[in-house]
Amino acid sequence: MNKSKQFHSISFLLLKLGVFVLLIYFLFKRLNSAPVDFQFTSAVNYHYLLLLIFLMPINWYIEWIKWNVILQNDTIDFERKKHAFLSGIVSAIITPAYAGNFIGRMLYFPKSDRKQIVVNTLASNASQFIISISLGIFALQFIYFNALELSTHALLCAGNLSLYLLYYYGDFMLKYIPIKYIRHISQVIVDKKTRGQLMVLSFMRYMVFVCQFAFALLIFDVPFSFSLLFWIMLMYCAITLSPSLFMGKLIVRETVAVTVLSIIGIPVPIILMAALSTWLINQILPAILATLFVKKERQHVFV
Repeated sequence: MNKSKQFHSISFLLLKLGVFVLLIYFLFKRLNSAPVDFQFTSAVNYHYLLLLIFLMPINWYIEWIKWNVILQNDTIDFERKKHAFLSGIVSAIITPAYAGNFIGRMLYFPKSDRKQIVVNTLASNASQFIISISLGIFALQFIYFNALELSTHALLCAGNLSLYLLYYYGDFMLKYIPIKYIRHISQVIVDKKTRGQLMVLSFMRYMVFVCQFAFALLIFDVPFSFSLLFWIMLMYCAITLSPSLFMGKLIVRETVAVTVLSIIGIPVPIILMAALSTWLINQILPAILATLFVKKERQHVFV
């Protein structure tokens, strides 16, 4: 191995180590901020914890399928797909609202392919965003059905419909924008059929999220009811719309969760523990594992 390759390998190793230490640091800080007065009792239902953990690989397997749908290219070898996917998990956790997964993914592809990777990863993220917002709006209408006026229901339905129309037909509008780079997006974005597949997969992943948070509440003996699922859907909508600066809405998500779920009388410490456990299992642990297993490719942009 020549000196240049040695330097690149050491640089990539140091980069991985830095990200790993950063993740451990934020995990330590977040665990220290957990409610200290919370008491584990015999009422804790550990079988729901097992269900919560069981859904984590299902969650990421669905995202892996979405990644393969985006690529639509059987000539891309499995190792490159895998390491780009793992790199995306790491970059997502340290960027606002988990939207930065395209950063880690594009590093493993030549420059000519990066625009397509970025655009279609954002299209995949957009499908998840729209599912969260639209079902959150539906939950709001369900919960406050009698309290909302008919005109408000109609406005919310129109807003919901516009999200899907924009997702499926927005690329037609891009063709008329007098900016070459933006017009080119309409040429590299996946077709409407593929966007439909991404939307279905995003719905499946969203239902996993909802079930996971429900299980996280049931762990601490919160009574289950059908309406609880709608409140969780409303909570995820509010979290999706809330601003974030780093670490995937760290602190923000807990604040929103408390604001929404405390309305139905769930104790604040239980909400915080549920938010912490889902954040740990769904984001931090996969990111730490991805940091350990991701490898550098020869065409890697940075090192």
